[in-house]
Amino acid sequence: MTKTYHLLTGLHFALCTLAMIWPGALIANRIEPMVLGLPFLFFWYALWMLVLFAGMWVAYVVRHGGRRHD
Repeated sequence: MTKTYHLLTGLHFALCTLAMIWPGALIANRIEPMVLGLPFLFFWYALWMLVLFAGMWVAYVVRHGGRRHD
């Protein structure tokens, strides 16, 4: 794989990680507003976990072409 692929994958992982710890948690560290019945901080974590999953899934498809390796 190219250096660009690894750089983008690493930046995506780093961005998602920083959004869930400092400084991202400082932005979202409040109870109000309630989103989908969750306090905002819980929603913030769930949102970034979904973003992380989607990015890692895209990285997998790009690297392996979407096929399984048995």
